[in-house]
Amino acid sequence: MPRDKQPDHEPDLFDKLFGDPAALADDELNMLYEALSPGTDPSAIVHRIAEEAAVEYRKRNRMPPDHVQATLDATREIRSLDDAKLPILRQIVDAIKAPFAGSVNDPALAYRNRDGVLDKDDQAIMDGLADELRQDWDEDTEDK
Repeated sequence: MPRDKQPDHEPDLFDKLFGDPAALADDELNMLYEALSPGTDPSAIVHRIAEEAAVEYRKRNRMPPDHVQATLDATREIRSLDDAKLPILRQIVDAIKAPFAGSVNDPALAYRNRDGVLDKDDQAIMDGLADELRQDWDEDTEDK
């Protein structure tokens, strides 16, 4: 049998349902993990496995490999932001700044043009919101 003929690997049920897990976004992977294993913290499990691997390396008087150390650093539990390193803080800020994709029926989320140019629909929504805000301000000044 020639070497170039490899057996056809059928995707398993997981791949058929969700696609390649390595291609999923972080939030999708977190939701999937929570659905498959509710009540468990995936980063705590990964940290425990990496700790066990590091202990095995140290028992043999060897330093843990870079990928094991990187896993330990990335999954270490942070109890306070004072103890957090700069890259962790940067990840938190980047996660907070990430755009939120909401319903386009909500006028506050309809403006998605990132180059700063409003099209006619976006301009109409912004004008409507500005008029509504002006009316609210006028009502507040009349009440005082």
